[in-house]
Amino acid sequence: MNYRVLSMKTTKLIAAFAVLLFAFTACNDDEDPQVTDPNDELVTISDGELLEIILEELNLRNASDLTKGRILELTELNLSNSVVASFQGLEQAENLEVLLARNIEVADLSPLSSLTKLKEIDMRDALMPTSLSFLSPLENLVSIDFQNTAVANISALSGKTTLIHINLRETDVTDISPLTGMTQLEFLNLNRAGGGNGISNAEIIIPMDKLYYLSLRNTNLGDELFAQIFANKTLLVECNIRNTGITSIEPLIPLFEAGAFTQTLSDRFGNKISLDLQNNPITDLCLIAPFANNFPEGELEWSAVAGDLSNCD
Repeated sequence: MNYRVLSMKTTKLIAAFAVLLFAFTACNDDEDPQVTDPNDELVTISDGELLEIILEELNLRNASDLTKGRILELTELNLSNSVVASFQGLEQAENLEVLLARNIEVADLSPLSSLTKLKEIDMRDALMPTSLSFLSPLENLVSIDFQNTAVANISALSGKTTLIHINLRETDVTDISPLTGMTQLEFLNLNRAGGGNGISNAEIIIPMDKLYYLSLRNTNLGDELFAQIFANKTLLVECNIRNTGITSIEPLIPLFEAGAFTQTLSDRFGNKISLDLQNNPITDLCLIAPFANNFPEGELEWSAVAGDLSNCD
């Protein structure tokens, strides 16, 4: 009788132990599930050319080697003169800071909107949309170059106070009101913007006193607006005001006297000294004679109608 009771107790004890062991194992499984590192996830790049360039940049052999962790290593990418037609997948290169994409053809630029660390975008000569709306979320931009593109709408640039370099030469931009208040700008190229006819509201440039480069070729200024814009541009090293409707260069003289267009500033900004006054009926060319030696040969230009410095007293 006692043996049977002991046997039953032992059986119950073993069963209870088994239950506890199962519960403990299940609990451990819940607390320590198998974790997959997100950086090991594969990245899909749909465009074959883009994929090949990224693999080469990261020194990878196969698409199966391109993981989230590896694409995060990209900080600069050069796609210029390639046949890349899609940026799909590039949005995962979240640490990209510099994108060079000259002379390419891409219709959808929206993947770039996710690259919030971008500082420099150069898409000169690219076939691309007319709006820069894809730049709206990007708050760290320092330099943008869309020269010789169909860009017409730059409203996305409004409030981007980190920008110091803007090149909109030979674009269809006529309205630069989104640049209002950008007194931090150092480089502004609007040469033959507006489809070749210039911009419509150059007065926006008046407060921009940090510019070392300014090109307004083919924008109709006239003498009054010209004087207002250039009243404070004492850091200028290179300037193109060809065909802007000015007749007097008197507003430039205080700039020369303050040290503009000098080798000192040229060295500081790494830019050549140059001034283009061509296609303007200037009547007081001789005012610039004392400063002509500031310019390397061929970098001070004017039209014959303005006369010749050799005739100045």
